[in-house]
Amino acid sequence: MSLKDSLQKKLETQTEAWREQVDKLKQDAETRKAEAKDEQAEAEIQKQFSEKIQALESNIDAATSKLADIREAGEDRLSDMKDQIDSWLSGSNDKTGQSSSNDQTSQ
Repeated sequence: MSLKDSLQKKLETQTEAWREQVDKLKQDAETRKAEAKDEQAEAEIQKQFSEKIQALESNIDAATSKLADIREAGEDRLSDMKDQIDSWLSGSNDKTGQSSSNDQTSQ
C-alpha cells in the first residue's frame, strides 16, 4: 500500500470511528435526558454531551479537509503530511478520550 493510500485509509478509519462515537453520544444524551429529574439536570446533560459532540465533529471536519489535501498532494509532501497527521491524531484522540483506530501507517 502506498503512503498516500495508507494515510487516506488511516484518516477514513478514524473519521468513521469518530462518527460512530458521535452517534453513540447522541443516543446516550437522549437516554440520560429522558431520565433527568428536572430541567436543570437535563440542561447540564445537554451541555456535557454537546461539548464532546462538538469536539468530535470538529475533528471530523478537520480530517475531511486533510483527506482532500492528501488526495491533491504529491509524493514529495506525503512524508511531512504523515508526521503532521500522526501528531494531530494523537492530540485529537487525547482530547476526545479515544485511542486511534489505526496507529500504524506504513511507509
